[in-house]
Amino acid sequence: MRKVLFLIAVATAMVAIPVASASADYGKGAERQIELSANLGGRDGGGVWLWIELNSKGKGDYAGSDCGHGGLGAAADKGDVEWKEVGGELVITGIVLNGLEGFHTTVTVPSNVGHYTGSLGSFVTLPAFIPSSLGNSQLQVAP
Repeated sequence: MRKVLFLIAVATAMVAIPVASASADYGKGAERQIELSANLGGRDGGGVWLWIELNSKGKGDYAGSDCGHGGLGAAADKGDVEWKEVGGELVITGIVLNGLEGFHTTVTVPSNVGHYTGSLGSFVTLPAFIPSSLGNSQLQVAP
């Protein structure tokens, strides 16, 4: 009987506790949040994993990592970006892939909020020696 009373007391307390709705603040003036995972599997594969915040003034920042399986492992990527909307796409510049010897890349994503898939190079430019049509990418464009 004590177990039943205890469970009733716990359930009653849980109902009485106000629950805040989930929210996130990605920075003052954030317009979009971009999450990108671009991967090529296998022994000689690698990938790029980025989170990008875009603010209302054509600026933003990013954090993530990239690596090649044949190299030294994952390298941290972090810094500021600039972006503009061109023909229904967001063109993001200023990203440096440190695991690829400081390769300056451009990320181009749809301007519409949603989830998108593609090959390794569908949303991120890669050095010429990496076949962009292989592998896969997962992209989320969020408000």
